[in-house]
Amino acid sequence: MLKKPCRVLIPSYEPGALDSKIYPHWKDAEVFVQVEFDDSHVYEVKKHKLSSDDLVINIVKRENIAYVITYSLSIRALELLQKAGVKVLSPLEAVSTVGEAIDKFRKCNLAVVKLNKTPMSTIEELCSP
Repeated sequence: MLKKPCRVLIPSYEPGALDSKIYPHWKDAEVFVQVEFDDSHVYEVKKHKLSSDDLVINIVKRENIAYVITYSLSIRALELLQKAGVKVLSPLEAVSTVGEAIDKFRKCNLAVVKLNKTPMSTIEELCSP
């Protein structure tokens, strides 16, 4: 159960709506769909199309995005989002549209993506005595 409305950003194909297909990679998305919702209502759906001099992280900060849902993103993008306090989520199973991703969010059926740097010394086949 969601305690308060959530604001999520999802990369998608045009037209940038709830029924739009999710774009497979964060960086090259045609548009980004911002959805504000709770357990039972969608309050806002807003499309963002990047201009040539705009960055996705600027939209995230300007719009107070708390979560992003994406299939794939670069380590740099993950670092920037985490530094901005944004939680990065990814589908555990095939999800086709923005609306389906929101349904999975409501059911807590997404994976949390984190950058976890572990010392190379933990790789036994390379660093065992």
